[in-house]
Amino acid sequence: MPTTVSLSHSSVAGPTMHQQSALSISPPSAQYFAPSTPSRKQRRSVTSFDSRHSGDEDDLDSPMNRPTLHQILLNQGRGQYTLDNFGAFLQSQFCYENLAFWLASRQYKLCAQSLYHSVQQSVPMFNLQAESAQHLNVSQARAFSDLQRKMRAILETFVLPSSPHELNLSDAVRCKLLRAVAEGDFHPQVLEQARESIMDLMKCSSYPLFLEGIAAKRASNAGSSQSQADSERSQNGGDQESGSWRLKAKQHFKLVSRMLKRGP
Repeated sequence: MPTTVSLSHSSVAGPTMHQQSALSISPPSAQYFAPSTPSRKQRRSVTSFDSRHSGDEDDLDSPMNRPTLHQILLNQGRGQYTLDNFGAFLQSQFCYENLAFWLASRQYKLCAQSLYHSVQQSVPMFNLQAESAQHLNVSQARAFSDLQRKMRAILETFVLPSSPHELNLSDAVRCKLLRAVAEGDFHPQVLEQARESIMDLMKCSSYPLFLEGIAAKRASNAGSSQSQADSERSQNGGDQESGSWRLKAKQHFKLVSRMLKRGP
């Protein structure tokens, strides 16, 4: 039986969602906001895409130098591998909502991280859940309310059934996310599973097609340049042959003229 979900914008404690059954969700760990230390392997992959190779355009076609999908999403790509080009490609493929959701969820995480760290010293029991909002002062409660509105905007735009830019999420992922927010959980970790699903979808589908499109365009441009060079070479060769023919004809004409002047 389908689940009916309704959103209420008036409550500071968050949207009211009516479910047939409740799911107990443990509060996310504060370590979620701790800066992650990249592994040595990850550091090497980023270094291999260093700006030292920026002048060598042909090296970008090498699989070792092509940016990963995550690097493109962070706008770390060079040449044609930019976030703007990737967004334009997704728009042409009618799946731009995947990128829009990924960027919106990333922005939400940054806002939640900023609020969490600004409140933690004065209200250590605050954990981005509605039940802990009672300990906030007026300005902190207002900031938390703004964060809740951002979450509701994400749900209404990308997650709720029949939303304007509904994502291709499984029912399990969709219901788990809506249920968590219905219970007052506004930690960005509740978006993580949906975010990973969309990331996997782009990695398996859109990203390879984007790379293939760039490679095909480069090959087409290279073929056009070669054809133009061959045409110019042929034209120059024809001009040289034409010039040589005219020179010989002129010499022959002079020779015939001298012979006629001599007479019989």
